[in-house]
Amino acid sequence: MTRIAVGRADIAAVEVLDEFSAPVSEGQVRLAVGVFGMSANNISYAMTGEFLGYWAHFPVDEERGCVPVWGFADVVESRHPDIEVGERIFGYLPMATELVVQPDAVTDLAFSDSIEHRSTLHPWYRRLYRCATDPAHAADAEGLQATVWALFMTGWAIADDLADSVRTVVVSSASSKTSLSLAWAMSQLGVDVEVIGLTSASNIGFVAGADIYDSVRVYDDLSLSDLQGPVAYVDVAGNAGMKERVHAALGDRLTDSLIVGGTHRGGDRATGRLIGPDPRFFFIPDVAENAADGHAGFHARFAAALGEFSPWIAELIELDQATGVAAVVATYEELLTSRPGPNRSKVLSW
Repeated sequence: MTRIAVGRADIAAVEVLDEFSAPVSEGQVRLAVGVFGMSANNISYAMTGEFLGYWAHFPVDEERGCVPVWGFADVVESRHPDIEVGERIFGYLPMATELVVQPDAVTDLAFSDSIEHRSTLHPWYRRLYRCATDPAHAADAEGLQATVWALFMTGWAIADDLADSVRTVVVSSASSKTSLSLAWAMSQLGVDVEVIGLTSASNIGFVAGADIYDSVRVYDDLSLSDLQGPVAYVDVAGNAGMKERVHAALGDRLTDSLIVGGTHRGGDRATGRLIGPDPRFFFIPDVAENAADGHAGFHARFAAALGEFSPWIAELIELDQATGVAAVVATYEELLTSRPGPNRSKVLSW
């Protein structure tokens, strides 16, 4: 087994570990990790690993862990009566060639990993989907699914959350897949809500070309006086200084402020003085698990929306595919210091 160990305190400290495979006990299965996506979202997992508990999922030792990825795996060994060798699985996996899990709450759609050190972690991350019966799975588009699944679910759920409460949504990092997902999902709801995308000057061509925002503004020119309230600000960039500027520019028209992620390392200097509503953390695992129609209903609605969104986003992005341990390490290290253009996404395999 190969694992990519990353320092918890220093996420630029990377080491390739070649180790003996863990044994499979009664009731467990071994997954061989296959295709997975890697983006700024995975860097966010590493950056916030201590604060949000991401390092607890796939620890290496007290000082290192495997960065989580979203992707596919095959069951290559099974000692569980309901899980067969050869099954294709999708879910939250380590940056490693394999993983031993202990299936629990097995249904036709999915099962949860209840192995001891993950059994108390958030159920959304522990659920693994069985591709043969998962309506969100498209066998001919696994690279795209690995790239957009979690990000689309977040943007789609934010649109649903805000649709009936505001007149305008301002979203940062407008070139990101989460922000594009929000704008696309809002356009499908048939509500009178404008979505304004904030982006860098270098990405404005791509964002405008997506033709999904009602208006696109650059960060250096926050002319927001024309926006109608009530307004919600969705902070996908994770830039505290920018958030202060947006709050100040919107004034009393701003009625809601959501923190979603952190696509920017560093960012504008913050003063600590934030005008307007206190930001609330939009945590998609909690939203998905607490849906009024339950997990099955939520997932069915999400799968239908993803099936409509995927052809649209596929026209905007190209998948950069690479194979091998060296390629995985190189991609991770590249994402630490730079970002691929917004029209490109990284899809990796061992």
